[in-house]
Amino acid sequence: MSNEVFNKGVNRIGTNSVKYDKYKENFNTDRDDIIPMWIADMDFETCDEITKALIKKVSTGNLGYDTVKGYKEAVVNWMKKRHDLDINTEDIVYTPGVVTAINFLLKILVKENDKVLVQSPVYHSFFRVLNENKCDIIQSELVINDNRYEIDFNEFERKIATGVKVFILCNPHNPIGRVWTLEELERIVEICESYKVFIISDEIHSDLIFKGYKHNSLTKVAPYYKDNIVTLTAPSKTFNLAGLYTSNAIITNESLRNEYKKLFSTEPNVLGAEALIAAYNKGESWLDRLLIYIENNYNYVVKYISENIPKIKVIKQEGTFLTWLDCRNLGLDDEDLARFFIDKAGLALSSGIGFGNGGSGFMRMNIGCPISTIKEALNRIKEAVDAI
Repeated sequence: MSNEVFNKGVNRIGTNSVKYDKYKENFNTDRDDIIPMWIADMDFETCDEITKALIKKVSTGNLGYDTVKGYKEAVVNWMKKRHDLDINTEDIVYTPGVVTAINFLLKILVKENDKVLVQSPVYHSFFRVLNENKCDIIQSELVINDNRYEIDFNEFERKIATGVKVFILCNPHNPIGRVWTLEELERIVEICESYKVFIISDEIHSDLIFKGYKHNSLTKVAPYYKDNIVTLTAPSKTFNLAGLYTSNAIITNESLRNEYKKLFSTEPNVLGAEALIAAYNKGESWLDRLLIYIENNYNYVVKYISENIPKIKVIKQEGTFLTWLDCRNLGLDDEDLARFFIDKAGLALSSGIGFGNGGSGFMRMNIGCPISTIKEALNRIKEAVDAI
């Protein structure tokens, strides 16, 4: 099938897009020619089936309270079809975002100053919500081996053994692009079970897996431990629906689920529900084409940078549309590195230092965009690096 829809992209300037219309504020620049490749949403037109479903709903002329029939069934069927994961409709709890769900779960699971572990560098919003809940943040730092991140399980267990109450897993991992293997996940659960650590598994990128890799949902890996795991999923990254704030927590522990519902219990956003149902029931073909496109973008980035910008290394990526760049050989501190990409290359990327320990000297680049944007961005980086 043609890549025309992905090659074309969509013009988001002037549409109140955070990515395009707020970069000046976020990156302290007055430049109008910046290419924004930071926040994690894509620059492609919405899947046609989703757009049709939303137009049909809006055309009713009334967006009052809705029973969102078929919502949970669509989630159940998608998880079975894409991930061979069996879940029950009663275990699904709507939440307006994965980070929001983590926030609610922490209010139930931990007290002030309790230890919560993350594997850094990791999604920066984890740190924000942990700080808001006054947790003692423990960072188990991932290690690079042959340009690919791995878990130092001895270090991981030492950190867990300090009295950690909750571990937040990111699978696939943002920003490093790892898709954790079955063996890695089994070892994680073994260690957490030994120390009675609850696991929150953020699997929002689970549909965005490159060829040759497989996402393993944690509850499928360790069904014996499922009542001590909450799995968080959403169509938002997969189908670029972040603005509809529609996500789900899969909570098999009935007591925990009831506690969660005391904090937050409502039907899904009516348009978000329609989008999810259309995406999960009719969007698979679009997603399969998207995955090929994103992986081709990644392969182009790897080849171009290795041939033209040897001072920068592209970390091995197995999924997501977020590429992790090792810029340490440029010899810049983190503040200067961020300014280099804005002022010299004209690119708004996410600074690695914001992702915690191990992020210093790295930058995260969003490649969920037309290949023409990728080519222009890489040419800008080359010219800027050559001028150092």
